[in-house]
Amino acid sequence: MVVPRRKGAGSRSREGNMAEAELVTIQEVFLKTDRNTGNMVILKEREDEKRYFMMFVGDSEFAAIAKEKGLMEPKRPLTHEIYLRILESLPVEFLRVEIHDMKDNTYYANVFFRVNGTDFVIDSRPSDAVALALNRKIPLLVNPKLFRRELTPEEVKEYEEICKTVKF
Repeated sequence: MVVPRRKGAGSRSREGNMAEAELVTIQEVFLKTDRNTGNMVILKEREDEKRYFMMFVGDSEFAAIAKEKGLMEPKRPLTHEIYLRILESLPVEFLRVEIHDMKDNTYYANVFFRVNGTDFVIDSRPSDAVALALNRKIPLLVNPKLFRRELTPEEVKEYEEICKTVKF
């Protein structure tokens, strides 16, 4: 559903979850694939940052993000590229995407855009929102509550020791 927003209505998502200033701007998008765990997209504020946002994605979403990062060049246009080509003929200005929530183990994102001076927000899958943000070079923002933290070697060792003591 497309929800129009009044111009100057502030920077809250339609759910009113957080102000844009409270969200973390992503500068680094990493892709990782593993035979056992699948395709992962890892978002970080900076490359050396210990906090990260990670989501598992399907093959087509992984390919779309890899294409936008310049890691592959498909022979034919991907689905999101077709829609963006159509939208290029219209006065659509993409503003930003926000990954804002997780409910029932599912992440939620919004795409913010403007048409003829009216701001709109629509619900999006986060993987599609990431591909769009990379393609349009618009801000990609994530709720800091959705971040994980890399464990230090000491924390990993402590976790392994705890696992050894667990009886099943």
